[in-house]
Amino acid sequence: MDSNSSSKMPWLFLFLIGALLFLSGYYLGLPKGSMVAKEIADQSISQADSIDKPDKSKQSPSSNSVKSYESPQVLEDIEESNNIPTIASLEELLISAQSESNPIRRSAALARAFETLNQDNIGEALKAFETLPMGFENAQEYKMLLYAWAQFDPLAAVDYCKSRASGIGAGFATAGVLEGWASRDPNAAREWVENPENAGMAKLYNFGLVKGWASRDLEGATAYVTGLKGGDEVGKLVGILTDQHNRQGGFNKASSWAEALPDPKLKEGAFMNLSRSYARDRPQEVGVWLEAHANEKYSAKAFENLGKRWSETDPQSSIDYFSNLPEGKSQEVGIKSSISNWAKKDPLAAGDWLNEKESGPQLDSALAAYANTVSIKDGGGAMEWAISISDEKLQQSTIKKVGQEWYRQDKESVEAWLPTSGLSEGAQKSISNPPKKNWWQSLHEE
Repeated sequence: MDSNSSSKMPWLFLFLIGALLFLSGYYLGLPKGSMVAKEIADQSISQADSIDKPDKSKQSPSSNSVKSYESPQVLEDIEESNNIPTIASLEELLISAQSESNPIRRSAALARAFETLNQDNIGEALKAFETLPMGFENAQEYKMLLYAWAQFDPLAAVDYCKSRASGIGAGFATAGVLEGWASRDPNAAREWVENPENAGMAKLYNFGLVKGWASRDLEGATAYVTGLKGGDEVGKLVGILTDQHNRQGGFNKASSWAEALPDPKLKEGAFMNLSRSYARDRPQEVGVWLEAHANEKYSAKAFENLGKRWSETDPQSSIDYFSNLPEGKSQEVGIKSSISNWAKKDPLAAGDWLNEKESGPQLDSALAAYANTVSIKDGGGAMEWAISISDEKLQQSTIKKVGQEWYRQDKESVEAWLPTSGLSEGAQKSISNPPKKNWWQSLHEE
């Protein structure tokens, strides 16, 4: 019996050695990303096992278990050591996250990695971004990097942006740094933006500054924006503030704040932002709110947004709402923006509605919108609507656009119509030489 056991030992030993060599070769041959993933999985399993196992400290002691007890402090040290992420460097974690095709998992992995970003490991992070172009396709990755970097060294992050991009590209990237910077220290970020050396891009930088500032101190950010002197960009900055008011108190708080703004340009930006945010899903609520502001200059774009968004889901209700408004700019832009979507869904019903209305300047923009929309499918029929427009300048521009669509559909009919159209020689030539459409224009016509 003993001799048989002894003879089997060398074979068992050789088998174990072979198995060990096989496993070593397997792991050494794995790609780095697979190794990292394997280590993460192993750590997760190990932690899960430790949770599933019964807590021996709560069991009644036996003669065999007394010696295995550890002090509470030792147990705490062991638990803390199990949670230390030593399986991969920050560079490896970021590269692994960047290669993830699932956008949800990629964002989650990047977020976890950037939570550990600091002065000591920023170099590792930059290595992971060396081959990642700084452009639109990677905007989210760079936004997270720059925001996290700005929490401890914003000036270095700004220099990095200038080294990786130039012109407007570097400006957009720097705005991302300023968002993170202002969320931590808005006054320092503001001083940097107001430095004369940064005046050339200050308007662009303000978008990052205000967004980060508003997330930390909405009142301070509001005071900053209302004190700015500028053009359309100031109105857009108000949109950032409106979003933050909306997050904190919903539509009622945000709309009340917008109404109280003293400057018409700022009020226009706030009204436009709220209308764009709510008009499609809560059009009745937006409509009731806007009624008290009909025909005000600052509300024109908000009414236009309401017409566009409401008519995407219920064009008849949208048209009815605007028809009952007092005559003026709000009614005009609302009907115009509604009629286009209605014409796409049901051109006959939309045409019948227009036929029932009295022609005149107030209806001209709606006629032009309807003619342009239906011309995509029926250029000849749309031309009759274009000709019925009373405003001469709008009529001529609509005839030109509709005529070009018609020419693309039925060249012979247009060439027979042009000599008797009464159009100038230049207008006829323009219609018979329509520009080629790009793929984006064709996509929007579907």
